Amino acid sequence: MKTPSRLALLGDLLLIAEKQLEVPTEELLRTVPLLSGESALASPFIAFEEADPPLSRIEEAAAFGAWIICRHPFPKENREIGYRFMRLMLAEAERPWPQSLDAVYAAETLVESLETRIVTEAEFVDWVCLRVRVAEALGGEATV
Repeated sequence: MKTPSRLALLGDLLLIAEKQLEVPTEELLRTVPLLSGESALASPFIAFEEADPPLSRIEEAAAFGAWIICRHPFPKENREIGYRFMRLMLAEAERPWPQSLDAVYAAETLVESLETRIVTEAEFVDWVCLRVRVAEALGGEATV
């Protein structure tokens, strides 16, 4: 399975943000730093590409979602954008994400804990990996 390009992932992220924020992509392109600066959206890609050992697609999805949630590159609703983008990346990697009511509640709770720094980004990534492995073992389907 081919890994999506950085440009394709940034495009997907901007489409999610456009829908979530109800702001045209053109405006986001003018106001959200994409390629330079401390909060640039390109910085997690660079870190992921340089990781040793390389991140799995699941770890990358969780880490990118966590990065958005914690660093707030968008003017608002970063929690929702980061979580939706993580789920999109998991679906594109054909990895299941649990959708039961209990699973949704657990995800909401952990994402909020990440945003308020009760859990670390590394703990969040580990939790996402575990949830995906459990869903795979139970024969779950990838859903967005």
